Amino acid sequence: MTVQQEQTMSAPQEHDWVAMPLPEIRTVDDLRSALSRYGFPGDRERFEEELAAAIGASPTDDFEGATAVVRAYRHRVRIRNSAEIMTALEEARAGGGGT
Repeated sequence: MTVQQEQTMSAPQEHDWVAMPLPEIRTVDDLRSALSRYGFPGDRERFEEELAAAIGASPTDDFEGATAVVRAYRHRVRIRNSAEIMTALEEARAGGGGT
């Protein structure tokens, strides 16, 4: 057994993140569904608030702000679905605690 295997077997794993099948996100409604199922806690509610604010602040012929909100939350679904990223975030959180 290698040292790496021994470390892996003996190291306590708080979370074993497994990627779920990534949903197709082609519409804002698809994104809403994905956030409800795959998003971080509170993402769906914050998305709705940020999207409404961006639309409300947009000129009628330019929805660049709303587009940025949609892209950001679509990316969050992808992050949440990545086992590698979620493991790295958990490790960073465990190692970077302020205690």
